[in-house]
Parts: sequence; structure tokens; C-alpha cells
Amino acid sequence: MSPHPFPTLFSPVRLGPKTAKNRVMRVATTSNLAERSRVKARMLAFYRTVAQGGAGTIVSEAVRLHPSEAVVPNAIPLFDRETIPGLRRISDALHEAGSLFIVQLNHGGRQHLGRRVGTLIAPSEIACPRSGGTPHALTTREVEDMVDWFASAAVNARDADADGVEIHGAQGHLIGQFVSPFSNTRTDRYGGSAENRLRFPREILRTVRHRLGPGSVVGYRMGVEEFTRGGITIDDACEIARTFAAEGLVDYISLSQGNFNTIETHLPDRHWPQESYRDIQRRIKEAVGDTIVVQSTRIQMPEQAEDIVASGDGDMVGLCRALIVDPEWPRKAEQGRRHEIRRCIACNQCWDWISSGEPIACATNPVAGREHAFRHRSPAPPTRIVVVGGGPAGMEAARIAAERGHAVTLYERSHVLGGKLAQSHRLPNNAELRHLLDFRIPEMDRKGVEVRLGHEATLADIQRDSPYAIIVAAGAQALPPTLPGDGSVPVIAATGPDDLKSVPSLGRNLILMDEDGYFWGSAIAEAAAALAVGYGLSFTVATRFFEHFRELPMVSRIATLRALDEAGTDLRTSMFVDRVEDGAAVVKHYLTGREERLERTAAILWTGHQRARSGLQAQLKAAGFDRTYLVGDAYAPRRLPVALVEAHTVARQV
Repeated sequence: MSPHPFPTLFSPVRLGPKTAKNRVMRVATTSNLAERSRVKARMLAFYRTVAQGGAGTIVSEAVRLHPSEAVVPNAIPLFDRETIPGLRRISDALHEAGSLFIVQLNHGGRQHLGRRVGTLIAPSEIACPRSGGTPHALTTREVEDMVDWFASAAVNARDADADGVEIHGAQGHLIGQFVSPFSNTRTDRYGGSAENRLRFPREILRTVRHRLGPGSVVGYRMGVEEFTRGGITIDDACEIARTFAAEGLVDYISLSQGNFNTIETHLPDRHWPQESYRDIQRRIKEAVGDTIVVQSTRIQMPEQAEDIVASGDGDMVGLCRALIVDPEWPRKAEQGRRHEIRRCIACNQCWDWISSGEPIACATNPVAGREHAFRHRSPAPPTRIVVVGGGPAGMEAARIAAERGHAVTLYERSHVLGGKLAQSHRLPNNAELRHLLDFRIPEMDRKGVEVRLGHEATLADIQRDSPYAIIVAAGAQALPPTLPGDGSVPVIAATGPDDLKSVPSLGRNLILMDEDGYFWGSAIAEAAAALAVGYGLSFTVATRFFEHFRELPMVSRIATLRALDEAGTDLRTSMFVDRVEDGAAVVKHYLTGREERLERTAAILWTGHQRARSGLQAQLKAAGFDRTYLVGDAYAPRRLPVALVEAHTVARQV
């Protein structure tokens, strides 16, 4: 009988001269945790946490191998040998936990995410259609020099005791720009034919192999499909992979897809199914035979991973977001505790933070990126804690306080837990929001939290409980604003599918006034668009902001805007609903005052207008409960990640 439920996934695998203890690879994940370009305590704690969670192979975030790098300006500059001692600290920590450590080498070339950049470089003088900015076309000599920069960085990684390096040729970065005719129009020996376009990565791999010697792993991150006219197709990718495997240039090939023109395919969100590109990536494995292939295709659960490796579609699985939200994913899976895994909600907020140069974090895991500060949960002298509110913040506070040894009672005024998220998973393309509740609700039961549903906590209740401390996480109430006019058009504060049931079916227009600019507004917009199509109404989304859903991660905003356009939505920026009169909504340009009447408006949906439910705290303070804490939207209506961090922090300290 197998010693654990996923026998293939947790079997060892050879990567060239090294052996990984299992087939889980943490693929390169930017952290922005370096301090003055050096490895310090917070970056070390981040990597150590992933290793202790059980991943067999950990690929570093892309290091800078050349001073011109514009994509990852906060990354470790491995062209500087003074970074080696710090990187060795990561190697030592990962080896102590039994993980292999692979350092990823990358140059973004023309691609960037900043508003202002320095000099960009590329194979040709062609601007990236997503990020813009005309690059400097590398001369033949400069291309040859770049090969040496890659090799020198690889040697520095080896000298930091890393087990090997991974050359990043995927997602349209510099190497991918050379390989793809979409971005390479050169006429020298690095352009033109497929063989010439492949010369740059070939020379890098050969030189790195030679400089490192036989004791190091050499991997290649490869794009399987650019989804771009004139770009690399899956047929091209199969031929490239077959060439690299036949020439013995790589010990493994790790797969991804897209370029910056199709950047949303790098991190498919809730608009895509799980295992989105498994079938495409399977073709690479078929093409390369015995060469190790790492499938990375929005894998969430260990049974998906086990099926990929057991069926032969890939030899390993690459996880990124799944290990940000739960670094213990491998250990829980191996120990038969897959039901305890905290699942990713595919919001891509982690990507948005790191692409903006912020330290890595997670919308639903408050510890991610803060491991150095939250490493130990100190036990507390057992006391009674009352938590008011069963939304995400209240549940987080309750489970952490209980984990520390407190006796915790949670009051929730409704008959279900979850707050606004209790129904949000029923909105289009949002089913995976349920993962947040599916983790926290059972966690409270496992930790022994007493939950009182359908009970709005009063001062008398809390006085009877006589708690040591009270954490008020009562959330916020969504309110429709009072618009000037005659009230002839209903204004509905929309937070979920139930609120849309009151939208009249008669009329010509349906309007969403979005003052949220984030996931709440975008989710309601997609649901309302579907409703409008069903009712035969025209649908308009208005916002005062310069762009719609401005706080959504770009890679997710693309999918939302695509869905709304496909539904025929009229998107208006710098506009707001000023008043209603005679059954019409009057919208006004926020900058010029220009007005437009939308006749026969069925309803105006409103997102973003909320009022904090903080009144109980004042009563408690007046009654002498000094240890009373407001967290989340009860303090001020904000975002889910902020609420969870506040609740987690307070529960650790109380």
C-alpha cells in the first residue's frame, strides 16, 4: 500500500546530476523582499517558509544579470559577486529543509511594467504593444556580450551553492523576443530563419553548461504558445523543445505561455478553468521524450497534480500562487490533509503588488511576505475573547486567537458566515471566492471557536460573556446614495446576486455607477451585464476615475473588460450619475460638466458607497471594556487584504 495518497507526486525525480525529493516545483516568484539589493531576514524567511512547507525544488525569483534590466529593478543583482554570501544563506536554508535550489536568470528586454523606464533593449527596434517604449536593438557584439552576462551570473549562482540555474526563455522576455518572429526582424545571424532566431538561447545554454560543469542543473523556462499573430505557436514550441532535448542542452523544461501582448495568459484568473493549458503543455512532453517537463497551468489541488504526473502529461508540476497562499500545500498533501489546504482565489493581487515594486503579499494569506515578523505565534494565557462579526476579518481573528489558546466566541448577525463574500461566489466568474470561506469556516471548528449565528451581539451579551478583549469586525453596510431629482429611478446598493433580483425588467437602460474600482465593482458589472442581456437592456458602467476598475490587477482587468465588451457594455470614464428626473438618469462628465440623459432607465446600481458598522465599540468603551479593537471594514471600508492583515495582527497581540 502506498505510504501517502499521491504516490507519483511525492516520488523522487532526477534533474540532471541532482535528485529532488518530490515532483513539486515552486516556480520563480518575484518577492521584492531584498533590502538594498541584498538578502536579509525578510527574504530569507520567505524562502525558508516555502522549503519547510515541503516543495522539492524551489526556483528563485529572477535575478538581475545585467545592469540594464528594467523588468525587475528590485531583484538581486547577481552580476555583482557581493550578492553571493546572501544568496548562499538561502541555499543553506533550502538545503537544510531538503529542497533543491535553482536560480532563475532573466532579462526582460523591451518588456516592462513601469510608467517610466530607462533604456530598453531588444533584438529589434519594435515597441512592446503592451508596455510601450521603443527599445535599442542590440548589435551583434552586444548579443554576444549578453551571452557572457548570463554565463557569469550562472557561475555566481553556483558559487552561492545553488543546485543549478534556470534560463528564462518564456513569456516574451528577452530570450523569447529573439526566438519569436513577432519581435525579431533582424538580418544578422541572430534573426531570420528559425535556426538563427534560436541561436541566442542555444549559445546561452551551451556556454552556461560549459562554465558550470557537470555538477549543476540547467533548466529552461519555455513559452509554449504566444497567442499572438506572427508569434510562437505550439508547433514551433514542440520543435524548439525537441531540439534542446536532442542536443542535451537542458535537464528540464518548465512551461508557460503568452507574452506581454497576451499577458493575461501568464496568470489565468477566475475567468479561466483550472489546468487551463494542460492539453497544450502535454504536447511538449510528447515531443521531448525522457527530458523532464514541468507543467505549470493553474494547478490548485494535489489530485490535479498527481493526475498530471501519473498520466505522463508532465514529470513535475510548477506551483506559484498555490504556494503563496499556502506554503504548506506539499506537506499537507503528503500527509493526507488536502482538506486543510488554503486554496488560491485566483485574484492575481499578488502579481499586482510585485509588478508595482511592492513586497510580495497575498489577498487571503496575511502572513505571505511577512514571515519574518509573523514567524512564531506565541501562546497566550488562556482568556476569553469575543469576536463580533463573521466575515473574513472576524473569522481570521477568531481562528488565530483560538490557535494561541484563547477561548473564543464569535457572534454573527446573519445565519451564515462570510459577510459580503457569503454570496459573492455566485456571481459570474467568481465561484472560486468560495475557497476563502471553505478554508476559514472549518478552521474555526478545528480550533474550537464557538460560533453563534443569527445573533447580533449586544452590550448585554458581551457583559454576560465577561471577555478579556473584544474584536469588533462587524463590517460595513452598503448604502445607496440619495441622488438629487424626483426619485423616479430606483438606486440599488449592489453587493451580490441577491441585490440584483430587485432590478426591474422594464426600461431601456441599466446603469452601474462604480465608485469601488476593484473586484466588488467588476464582479457586479459582469453580473449586471448578463442581466441586461437577459432583459434586453442597454448597459452602461460609469466611473469618475480615469479608467475602469483601476485597482484591479492588470492581468485580471483584461479579462473583465473583455467580458464586458463581449456583452455589449458601454464603458464611460470620468462620468458620474448626477441626478434622476422623469425616469431618466442624467450623467455628467466629471471634468467638463457635459451632461447626457439616459431615458427610460430601469435602475441605477451603485457600488462603493459604504458605512462602517462601528457603533458597538463606543458602547463597549463607555461600559468600561478598554480592550476593544476595531478591525476591517468596521474601522473603515477598505479591501479584503487590509482587513485580514489587521485581524491577524490584532489576534496575535491580544
